[in-house]
Amino acid sequence: MKRETMIKNLSKKFNLNAVPSEEFYGERHGTGIWIRGSICKAETDWYNYAEATTEENKLNDYLEKNGWFAEPYDAETIMMWQS
Repeated sequence: MKRETMIKNLSKKFNLNAVPSEEFYGERHGTGIWIRGSICKAETDWYNYAEATTEENKLNDYLEKNGWFAEPYDAETIMMWQS
């Protein structure tokens, strides 16, 4: 799935503030997605930040089915990248 579509879907389906990774890194041509704000909410099965990136849950299942994965940047910052 293209990044722009994934950003829209993360917002609609999981109520996440998903933005291009350039907004975090200050790059011109990024390829990832930054989850700006809380990822730990009911829509994500209470995704537990860095610990949850390797667990089976609604959000990881959705990402994997669409060719993406979550990766912690630090304890409370989650980035998403294409597989």
